[in-house]
Amino acid sequence: MNQTIVIRCGLLLGVLLLAACEGPGTTEFVGGAGHSVYGDRPGPKGFHTVLIDAGHGGRDSGARGRIRGMPEKVVALDIAKQLQGELSGSFHASLTRSADVFIPLNDRVAMANKAGDAILVSIHLNDGPRRLSGAETYWWRTDSYSLAKRVQSSLRGVVKGSNNRGLVRRRLRLTRNPEIPGILVECGYVSNPGEADLLSGPGYRKRIAQAIARAIREQAANGDAGMEPLPKPIYAPPSKATDARS
Repeated sequence: MNQTIVIRCGLLLGVLLLAACEGPGTTEFVGGAGHSVYGDRPGPKGFHTVLIDAGHGGRDSGARGRIRGMPEKVVALDIAKQLQGELSGSFHASLTRSADVFIPLNDRVAMANKAGDAILVSIHLNDGPRRLSGAETYWWRTDSYSLAKRVQSSLRGVVKGSNNRGLVRRRLRLTRNPEIPGILVECGYVSNPGEADLLSGPGYRKRIAQAIARAIREQAANGDAGMEPLPKPIYAPPSKATDARS
């Protein structure tokens, strides 16, 4: 056996041994910079792209409550467009939908995975008992925690209700499955009469968008600084439609 073959065999053996030692905690980068299957890494910093997802759309109206006759899908789209306007100039801000169309969740995940070095922010309105009010921010991946915490903190200055779950770690299609940092923001409860009345005003929706934009700028500038300690990653499989809600 010549020396070249011996060297190649040795290199191959080393690669195989390294792969065998790597557990699920190893960050697996897919599709270029900014992508990670599990999100077991620090939060984003210096990113230039924000993918804004307006929840629901088309045949899916969203929450059962109504804001002066407007379903969740309409209000979510308005806040998403306001957020896009707030970020334009500083970021490449794009929408998963810009009209009243239905886009399956898996297609939204695919859009996020094509976004490059980006973050995903999904905009929703909440529904529940009339006593609940205020914003909730959902996250799953370790690299999404700081962004979620900043957004939730920023929204507290606008969305005054505090009878809610606040910052929530939940494995959802749009918090677990994308390969970029992603959060889902519930901007208020349409089932709460007082909050629904506020959400009916375009000025209030604009202030919500401004609060989210402010948190995104802080994340891009500072990364995880001031947000430590970061939570440990959870190596769970991708979320599916059949998953039970908790």
